[in-house]
Amino acid sequence: MSTNDIATLSVDAGTPTGDMRKLHGTSGIPASATGAESVPDILNVWKDAHVTLVRSYDWVSRLDTVDNPNSLFPDWSADPQDPANYNFAGTDAWVRQVLSLGADILFTLASEIPSNKRPIGDLRKYEQVIENIVRHYVCGWGDGFENAVQYWEFGDQPDFGLLHFSGAPTEFYDMYAAAARAVKRVSADIKFGGPCIAFPLNEGPFREGLLDFIKNQSLPLDFLSWMWYGDNSRDPLDFPRVAAEVRRILDQYGFKDTRLLLSYWSMTGIPTAKFEDAENAAFIAAAAVYMQDSEVDEAIFFRADTGADFHYNFRDPAGIFEPDGRENARTGAFRFVGQTLATAERLSVTGGDENGFAVLAGRTANRDAIRILIANYAIPDSYLTARERDVFEFQVPIGSLREDMSLNVPPRRVDARSARYSGYTLDVDNLPWGEGPYTVVRYRADGTHSGVLLDSRDGEGGSVTLQNTLPVPGVELIEIIRKS
Repeated sequence: MSTNDIATLSVDAGTPTGDMRKLHGTSGIPASATGAESVPDILNVWKDAHVTLVRSYDWVSRLDTVDNPNSLFPDWSADPQDPANYNFAGTDAWVRQVLSLGADILFTLASEIPSNKRPIGDLRKYEQVIENIVRHYVCGWGDGFENAVQYWEFGDQPDFGLLHFSGAPTEFYDMYAAAARAVKRVSADIKFGGPCIAFPLNEGPFREGLLDFIKNQSLPLDFLSWMWYGDNSRDPLDFPRVAAEVRRILDQYGFKDTRLLLSYWSMTGIPTAKFEDAENAAFIAAAAVYMQDSEVDEAIFFRADTGADFHYNFRDPAGIFEPDGRENARTGAFRFVGQTLATAERLSVTGGDENGFAVLAGRTANRDAIRILIANYAIPDSYLTARERDVFEFQVPIGSLREDMSLNVPPRRVDARSARYSGYTLDVDNLPWGEGPYTVVRYRADGTHSGVLLDSRDGEGGSVTLQNTLPVPGVELIEIIRKS
């Protein structure tokens, strides 16, 4: 390797810079569930990846505003005070799956789309139904759970044209208010927010309008949820940049204590998107590193499953497993991120940059292991040219519908060209266990590796120096483990 092609990295393992932020949520179905029986069991991978938060998904937790046998409340003529009139079985199974991971749950209250996107007819009954659903998962109502769900999100992309909500914005506001009252009546300590804004940089009724309504009605907004994909930039720094603007708007409206919850994030959200597995893997790792120093308070990756979509009947390319559950480079990168974030204390690192060569280091609470994540990603050249307008216009085809969308996007970073490092030299100093023996283990996710072990070697002393190849695109996890 030429010295010009080698990144010089340095980690101080002796003095932490603060707590590692656990921004490693996801969405999807980790095992077979009602309506999704064909899903392979990937629970162990989620467990190995230390998933911290899971967002409930369309076919396991939807509350329709019209009669639907698959909805949590199937028949709106039924008595909402009778637990027998609810359809909890499938959702309960999914909740048990997530609880087995030790992860928190973000429960989304929204209709099943595209079949139902209408506003509710009877707000009073709607509020009663939501209250009992919350009681089922918090207070054990209807043979339910005790304190299983502490995060409740109302809405799912209401600004996504007419595809997710076909009513007037004021009808959505009234539904938000009803849901807020229902949730907080169960417990003031439960966290409530929403509405998973699809276009967080677009001014409109589901951003400014909703914030005005919440403020004027003195309603709770414990978190504002929103989504972002990198389709039109392929830039992993987009997430901190967008979050900074959303934070600015929230603060401007006086919601300084409201947290930012990124309900969906990924390199791509377009069902026809094309990409290389290794490139996406490097993007995932780089974006996760950059979000450590962002305004994002919770981040939910879309989507850590096979991508099977039981509403639209296609396989979403955003899934990070093969259809049969086999792993690929994206799976490996997702696991590497989680294992790095699972360390308790963040360590100082030099040598990374904001153009795709991203580095993060941490040490475990008992100081017996150091983990270092290195992502070598390059924004494609075609995404390094300025746009005439910073607006992404596209059309969403759903059945016979063709919905035109217009999304405001950050200016492209035309100067964000990758350094194209082919490898690195890494110095890790001040190992917390002193001069004793250790083992260095390396794992790789790239075009030929799906997160597998590369090599392992033993050493002794208070520091470690490594020099290895890591061409673009690729991800490496290095673990330095104290030997007893």
